Amino acid sequence: MNSGVLAIYDLDDSYANSLMKYICDKEGMPFKTIAFTQKEALLQYMEENHIDLLLISSTAMEECFANKDVGKIILLSPGDIFSEYIGYSSIYKFQSSENIIREVLDYYVDVYQESGNIPMNLGRTEVIGVYSPVGRVGKTTFALTLGQILAANYGTLYINLEEFAAFESLMEKTYAADLSDLLYYYRQYPESLHIKVKAVVEKFNGLDYIPPLTFSEDLRQMKGKEWISFIEKLNSFGIYDKIILDISSMLEDPLYLLERCDRIYMPTAKSGMSEMKVQAFETFLLQNDMEDLMGKIDKVLMPELNSQAQGVRYLEEQLWGSLGDLIRQKLKEERG
Repeated sequence: MNSGVLAIYDLDDSYANSLMKYICDKEGMPFKTIAFTQKEALLQYMEENHIDLLLISSTAMEECFANKDVGKIILLSPGDIFSEYIGYSSIYKFQSSENIIREVLDYYVDVYQESGNIPMNLGRTEVIGVYSPVGRVGKTTFALTLGQILAANYGTLYINLEEFAAFESLMEKTYAADLSDLLYYYRQYPESLHIKVKAVVEKFNGLDYIPPLTFSEDLRQMKGKEWISFIEKLNSFGIYDKIILDISSMLEDPLYLLERCDRIYMPTAKSGMSEMKVQAFETFLLQNDMEDLMGKIDKVLMPELNSQAQGVRYLEEQLWGSLGDLIRQKLKEERG
């Protein structure tokens, strides 16, 4: 969904071109990226084209660029900035390319907020719920494995709605932002959510995921209607083909969110207690006239998830083990 222009200008052609390539290879960026290493070439381009963001080395900055058709100039700074340019926004140029992208996207949001030119691609995203009244059955493992398999053919986003998801341990990394930050931003600037999402999402084996919130009170306070509104806004931008919601009972009204799902997978276990809990849940739905919701549910008898591995290795083992095989077969049958 490229709609804007990000221009990079640095006298170091290796730096400028490698950063451009990294951004171009990043899926879902809302702008096309062009790199310049010659002042004359950039000025000529600016004579005929609008640039939304100009990412320019602070040592190559000149006032002539400020008088052109540019939404915002951001200095790529090695640390110090010349005093005459101290009022410009800046990004530290020697941090990771991933962190640079996150900061650039934040600035890009500001440009679109000021212009009011919010690109929208109305689409139809399939919302898939993963929920179970049975505890410790491997629900999140199922949802993440399903997400990785779908991501091989579809743009897929995974959203975890559990109280303590422990993703920093599971994915073996720390996060600069998470679902709490995205929800706060959504309440302030809903129309540019699609840009902020790209600044927050992480990727695992082709699957986009939003790092789960770490403050559980945020999960409890979010109303069902707010969750629906958030999902519908993501849907309206046409960013993803599939959104997987890993739904927990900690939500104020998980049934409200389940009703919005197009289909629901319910992991279960082969035990008397598991069967009784599923039966009690189904009885509750029937007593509350929720037959339509029952019709969306596909109960999945989980295989044994025997593994001594931890973290990402554990997830990789499940993808290519009996669970991954089960999900692939199920998806094949659903496609007919």
